[in-house]
Amino acid sequence: MEKDPSPLDTLRQLKEWLDAGTITPEEFQTLKQKLVFTDAAPGLPPDVSPIARETPPPVPEPPVPELPVTIAAPVAVMPPAFPTPPAPTATIAPISEPLLPPLTRQAAPDSSAGAVPPAPPVTGPGFSHPLEAGRPPASPGRADEFLTPAPAPGPPQEYVEDETYVVPPKSSLGTILVVAGIVALLALIVYLMTGNQASERLTSATITAADSVATRPDEGPQTEQIELPPVAAPETIRVTTVPPVEVAATPDAAEEPELPPAPEAAPPEAPPVSDANAEARVTGVLQRYYTDLQASPFTAAAYFAPQVERFYLMRNTTPAAINAELEKTHFPEFLEGQSSIRPGSLQISAPVADGSRVVTYVENSTALRQSLQKHQQTAAQVRVRFDKNFKIVYLRQEKLLENNFSD
Repeated sequence: MEKDPSPLDTLRQLKEWLDAGTITPEEFQTLKQKLVFTDAAPGLPPDVSPIARETPPPVPEPPVPELPVTIAAPVAVMPPAFPTPPAPTATIAPISEPLLPPLTRQAAPDSSAGAVPPAPPVTGPGFSHPLEAGRPPASPGRADEFLTPAPAPGPPQEYVEDETYVVPPKSSLGTILVVAGIVALLALIVYLMTGNQASERLTSATITAADSVATRPDEGPQTEQIELPPVAAPETIRVTTVPPVEVAATPDAAEEPELPPAPEAAPPEAPPVSDANAEARVTGVLQRYYTDLQASPFTAAAYFAPQVERFYLMRNTTPAAINAELEKTHFPEFLEGQSSIRPGSLQISAPVADGSRVVTYVENSTALRQSLQKHQQTAAQVRVRFDKNFKIVYLRQEKLLENNFSD
């Protein structure tokens, strides 16, 4: 059980309030007088109610005129020093109603004692001494309108948590397309690096159907083919033999027996040509062909058969057409031309049923290009077919191996 505060503690608390500006000096004096007068009265037993005692009726105090209350700013005023009263021995009972002045029992006035000065009029509302030490929530003498009203509680705010951003899953279609494109590119590179195989037709011993296919050879710039008018077939003159005049035989003439006509002699067959002889004849024809091709005029009939199946881009042509084509396109453009067979590249096949042979070799050529004013060096794979008389019936550059230009 806590001990009731003493009047000295209460007075000290009032002094602290005055120093802090919580109460005015007038309020301090009023509370101090009430505390002093209350302590001077004899204490009552705690278990006896003051209403139960016989008390004289209280003397009504004269009415106090209401004065206008003027609230001024608190001014720190040092109060005069008061003598410290002795510590009372009576215990102050708690007051049930702190807003009403405490009920005290005063002794009857004694004529022998000195007159007690009347208490000063109370200009403010009655206050009771505090029961607990500490600062009150507000000054007793200030009006409520000077206090800052507490803010009214607003509606409760709802806090919504932000949803976590989830990255949408990426489509795998783009990755698949990129990977497929890379794989296809690598496959194409490998194919181009490993697919440069030699043509099987270069060393073929027989003529195939692909030899007559209209394909443009891989070679340098070529001129357009001149379409010549068809050559009329030579007229055939039929000569009729005059029947011999029959002379009537005389009856005296002896009849001669008719003899059967003598059989015509078959043309002698050409002796078979050996491989060494065939190679020598083929080499001789090609060397003369390249020598004659260096400058105009060119005699195609010395190297080509009457009917040529192919000559570079020309098809089903004749030696006369070949001469005209070379005079128009080859000699004006290719100056100082020289062509030869690369040593070791000549290959001759065995003769077929009609006696023709297929020859393949690498042709090295150099020439001054008139239109470019540059020297051109080429190497091409050539296929040539000779008939049984070692006349050229087919000549074509199948593949261009080298093509270099220099000043």
